[in-house]
Amino acid sequence: MIGAEVEPVAALAALLHERTGLATRPDGYPALRLAFLARLAEVRPGVRDAADYLDLLRSSEGDEELRRLLPLVTVGKTSFFRDERQFRALEALLPGMLESAKKRGGRVSIWSAGCATGEEVYSIAMSAAGAGVAPGDLSVLGTDVNPEAVAAASRGVFESRRLRDVPPALAERWFVPAPKGCAVSPELRRWVAGVRTHNLVAPNWPRIGPPGWDAIFCRNVIIYFDTATTQRLLARFLEALLPGGWLFLGYSESLFRLFDGFELTEVEGAFIYRKPLTAVQVPSRRAAPVVHLHAPRPEPGGEAPPEDPPAPQEVQDEVAALLDRGCFVEAREKLEHQLARGEDLGLRLTLANLYGMLRDPDRARASYLAALGTEPLSAEAHLFFGVYLIAEGDLEACARELARALFLDPDLALAHYFLGKCREAQKDAFRARLCYKNAVDAWRRQPGGRRQGFLGHYPDLPDDGASWARAAESALAAL
Repeated sequence: MIGAEVEPVAALAALLHERTGLATRPDGYPALRLAFLARLAEVRPGVRDAADYLDLLRSSEGDEELRRLLPLVTVGKTSFFRDERQFRALEALLPGMLESAKKRGGRVSIWSAGCATGEEVYSIAMSAAGAGVAPGDLSVLGTDVNPEAVAAASRGVFESRRLRDVPPALAERWFVPAPKGCAVSPELRRWVAGVRTHNLVAPNWPRIGPPGWDAIFCRNVIIYFDTATTQRLLARFLEALLPGGWLFLGYSESLFRLFDGFELTEVEGAFIYRKPLTAVQVPSRRAAPVVHLHAPRPEPGGEAPPEDPPAPQEVQDEVAALLDRGCFVEAREKLEHQLARGEDLGLRLTLANLYGMLRDPDRARASYLAALGTEPLSAEAHLFFGVYLIAEGDLEACARELARALFLDPDLALAHYFLGKCREAQKDAFRARLCYKNAVDAWRRQPGGRRQGFLGHYPDLPDDGASWARAAESALAAL
């Protein structure tokens, strides 16, 4: 690229870093220029070059255009079988999809939305073949907003190094030599309906045929949209999927506190969202509280109604005061008595933490598992169970629980920090550094370090993100 072209593209890279934190090194400038050219054909008249495009991004319309640019900028971050757990889950789910498709007299249909240069499309096809699904029983469609990426996906030619994540047996079976590397074999293409350009925010969506999709892969895309756009997109995914259909999102893309229409399910170690089999009433997040204006009065000469048990928050406040005074046994008894009356997640987590402090590992573990049984989608439950497990030396289980917490809430600086401690204990310095850096980044994104106050009471753990960010910085310096 000549010098005259480098300067505006470098300025575009600087603007992206300023607005999103996305760092583009000079060796990524050619891809950034391709993304700019792809958008240039779509934006309003008068935007002729990178300088005009920069002015557009800085204008009042810049936020919307930035959301359209970002998926193109990140298309290089793809690979075959990216997050192999999800492809193991797909293989496990395909027999059920196939059975349902045959009952309705159709084929299994899978949409790879945001397929980039096609690795995901062909990974889905290889997984289908591995699950015993015949080409005539399944159709895979790939779409992407970037026409250059779509053209590459359609060609299906990859440098040999791009196949490093493909098991050798699969590479030998499904790829053939090509002048510039390896090409997808004609046999594998039989599972693929096609690859075409499509923008997810466009009014019309692709369909292979009635009545809907069995599964949609849309990984590492929605993280680039604002909340309103993401919620509209998720509502359309929900409508496009068949009842019981599956939505595969990226590792860091959680719907927790964002969208309630899907059921989160763990399949083969991967978290996947499922459309309910029957229509459900999604509860409002802004439902008005029930207020009793008048307490019931006893009839003359009658007995007064029994006194209501204390509210969980009242008990939590009393327990916190007891713990601050060192009255651990009394606090434990109060929690056990209240939980015998009815389950409450905050109180259950407080009791689990207290059992850990009292060196009662069996009861601590049982209480954490009870909390997760009550609320399997609670980031706090996974987080504090993971913190407990690292103290117990169960590093594999610790890593699993902390990873689940971060899937549900990626901004938990405390979870990133303790996952770093876990990786350090596993002698994995590389991943430990990544975790500590993520803790610092999470705090910078959201200085509170969490989206709301933690459920439960943890006197032995500071709950502000700044403390964990500082601890992570110290840990980084020591590694």
